[in-house]
Amino acid sequence: MRNKISRKGFSLIELMIVLGIIAILVALALPSYSRYVRKANRGEAMQLILNYANNQEIFRANAPEYATVDQLALPSHTNYDFTLPTRTATTFTLVATAKGDQAKDEEQGAPCTILSLTQANAKDPVKCW
Repeated sequence: MRNKISRKGFSLIELMIVLGIIAILVALALPSYSRYVRKANRGEAMQLILNYANNQEIFRANAPEYATVDQLALPSHTNYDFTLPTRTATTFTLVATAKGDQAKDEEQGAPCTILSLTQANAKDPVKCW
């Protein structure tokens, strides 16, 4: 009479195969995930730019010129630096510059590292908006 030994669990080979499959899936999914995270961050930065433009218009409705940085604080974001390089009584340009991993952001081959918006609602680069 033979002794039956029942084995429970997985062998080391089976576990290594499963880990290998998981590693391949992660390697395939990570670039897409990173791209979607960058796109979401860009969307947040665009929303901040548009909100700032609205605030500028509200300020100008009550004053003869657009606000300075001291009068109307620039938005802030962890992945973008915002500047107001051009501001006159009748014009302004707000620029968001990507930083860190966000600097790899692109849309249809066009880099989306610098987003800008003017008082005339001119957006640059157009592919990124």
